[in-house]
Amino acid sequence: MNKFKNNKKTIFTLSAILILLIILIYYVFIAKNTHLDTITSNYILNIRNENLTDIMISITNIGGSYALIAISVLLLFTIKNKKIPISIIINLIIVFIISQVLKLVFYRPRPIGIHLVPVSDKSFPSGHTMVSIAYFYFLAYLIYKNAKNKVKATILIIPIIILPIIIAFSRIYLGVHFLTDIIGGFLFGLFYLITYITLYNKITTGASIWK
Repeated sequence: MNKFKNNKKTIFTLSAILILLIILIYYVFIAKNTHLDTITSNYILNIRNENLTDIMISITNIGGSYALIAISVLLLFTIKNKKIPISIIINLIIVFIISQVLKLVFYRPRPIGIHLVPVSDKSFPSGHTMVSIAYFYFLAYLIYKNAKNKVKATILIIPIIILPIIIAFSRIYLGVHFLTDIIGGFLFGLFYLITYITLYNKITTGASIWK
């Protein structure tokens, strides 16, 4: 009965996210409404300063491929149960590929203006946001699931949960994404994450991360 309820809850959540994605895609690509993007970008770009820019560049690099690969390799060598880091690496590879495919499908140009970091691919959805949501939230899920002390685990994962949000903000600040790119990245990342965790729970033995 619990399994049925969980499956029903998962389907409902995925359906809700899908509906929000459809609304967002209509807003951006069919209605071509740029009002929200313009207001947000103008406000954020007006708060640019040299010190904050250095911080934002450092934060955005945490969500980049080099940093995530480095974290994954570190986990591979530090966690004894190799199923855990392998699942993290597989997660990273899959979500990265999907994010790149989605960019090609929607093929939205980057914002016009000064980009404070180099970019080469398209804008929608935000790859940094989508990958960060899928990567760090899956990591937080594993920590909480395998922790013996749930209170300590909750305290530990709070900054992990906040990090993708800050990374997403940095992408707008640096002038390489619209707000709707960020929202798209968040929704696609969340949809993917729930799907990946569902499949992960079906194929894993649930062995403790600490063994």
